[in-house]
Amino acid sequence: MSPMLAALTPALGSILVVITGVAALPVLLAGSPEPLPRRAVAAPAAMALVLARTASGTWYANGLPMRQELLARQLRARGASLRIRFLPSPGLSAAEVSQQLEWLRRQSRGAVQLELASQG
Repeated sequence: MSPMLAALTPALGSILVVITGVAALPVLLAGSPEPLPRRAVAAPAAMALVLARTASGTWYANGLPMRQELLARQLRARGASLRIRFLPSPGLSAAEVSQQLEWLRRQSRGAVQLELASQG
């Protein structure tokens, strides 16, 4: 091998490495796309239970009549993932609604939401 070629070999090797790196740069940059915003992943959906209380004192759970003792047992048995929607009868006084709402919160570890019937 000629002395001139021997002197150029390290320089050629370095040039090839730099050219290869520069040529690969766009592929490397395009390979990782910008993060896209996405919807937050919610916790598993909480089971909803719609409870209604009539002026006569009857409880309804998802439309079915239920004794208060059985309702209390079911509310205590279910976990904090249970979401309760309480629909009091328009015939109940504010004090009665407050008492029933307090009773529901004592029985359940889940959230209790008061929903009033819309008047229209």
